[in-house]
Amino acid sequence: MSLQLEKDAKVSVQTHIDEFSSRFSILIVSWLVISLIWMLQVDSILEQVVTLLDPCNNTSCSNLYNPAKWSEVRWLSGALLGFITILPIIASQFYKFSRPGLMKNEAKGLILWLFFFILGFLANVIVTILIIMPGLFELGHQIQTDLGFTAKYDIVSMLSMSIGVIWVEILVIMGVLTLLTANFSGVISERNIVWWKIRVHGIISMLIILSFYGQVSFTLFLLLASYLSIEIITFQTVKKPSKLKLESPIIFDQFGVGRKFLFAQCECGSKDVFENYPFNHAYFAFNNLCEKVDEQETLYQLINVNSFTDLIVFGCKKYSKLNAIEPNIFISKCNLRDDFSTHKISNYSNPQHFINNTDLRIASLIDPWSEDQSFQKTLQQLTKYDTCLPIIMSNGDFSIFPEKVESNNMVIYASDYVKEKLIQELEIRGKKYIIG
Repeated sequence: MSLQLEKDAKVSVQTHIDEFSSRFSILIVSWLVISLIWMLQVDSILEQVVTLLDPCNNTSCSNLYNPAKWSEVRWLSGALLGFITILPIIASQFYKFSRPGLMKNEAKGLILWLFFFILGFLANVIVTILIIMPGLFELGHQIQTDLGFTAKYDIVSMLSMSIGVIWVEILVIMGVLTLLTANFSGVISERNIVWWKIRVHGIISMLIILSFYGQVSFTLFLLLASYLSIEIITFQTVKKPSKLKLESPIIFDQFGVGRKFLFAQCECGSKDVFENYPFNHAYFAFNNLCEKVDEQETLYQLINVNSFTDLIVFGCKKYSKLNAIEPNIFISKCNLRDDFSTHKISNYSNPQHFINNTDLRIASLIDPWSEDQSFQKTLQQLTKYDTCLPIIMSNGDFSIFPEKVESNNMVIYASDYVKEKLIQELEIRGKKYIIG
């Protein structure tokens, strides 16, 4: 299952396939028409390219030994020129099709990827044809001349080699841009960086093998060159930790399963009262999580990057609206808990009172801690705030909150077992309490 983002319509898979087919058909027709137009001028263009590639300065040492292959190169060159011409159309159609299913930062990353890919594609073709290949052919020609050979070159082989080099360079550019843009947009983290690299290198390797099928030694050289190029270029950048990385301890529950908690405050436009407060667990302050789509997408990324298993949101004035994003949180392999559904600053006398009750709420949590642990930690907090008057509520329904809370009240949600033990301990200490 995948996240159901707000802009992504709830339609059948067939609808998406039909949309893809229509957009793909537009691109194919455009490509064919533009390529046929280029075919009218391809001979003069190839003549200029061959002149550039010819390593002989005074006399031409290139010849056509396979006329049938020449026709293949002509059509391939026309198709390549047509593809270059419609690159903006391809980028536009690809973005329009993908945008509804992408988060905002992913959409920005895709725009950057498409923009720099087009620039890199064009720059790569120009630099390779004008500088790299002429330089390589001239170097090879000089070596052969020094050895006393009479150089004769096949035009088809020269052009085919140039197109092959350009193709491999484009694949490397695609791999580099994919990793860089994914890292820039916060998609790559320590958790999935291996996943990203395996797929990038895997796809590029597959395309190289299919493109140069049968040329084993040459293919192995290209695979090694592409792998090293991508790793060297992206090494310093991609290894940096994600901006959304949050430190959080792993807690093992009674079944030995590791749990990681994220405490998220939905301020609903108010100031973050926990700005300088030391949380023992991961904490993130949202401005308006219950209504802002951008912040909800940030939440999904936080869960994905840090592998959070439990999400506790507090401070929200419209907690019921969070139910709309609960399916996406569940798909992200996280559990949205309602333990703090009534825990908001407006229910308390002042910000410090709110912070003190936050400590107590966290201490009284049962899952993943046991009831005995919850009792002990709650008792420690009550000892810390010795002058307070506890209000003991049942954790059977976290939506119920005391009608009136004074500045010295500490609200405790406890199970029947913990409630009984707390009452016994408070009576032994001679401390007053209220049953909510």
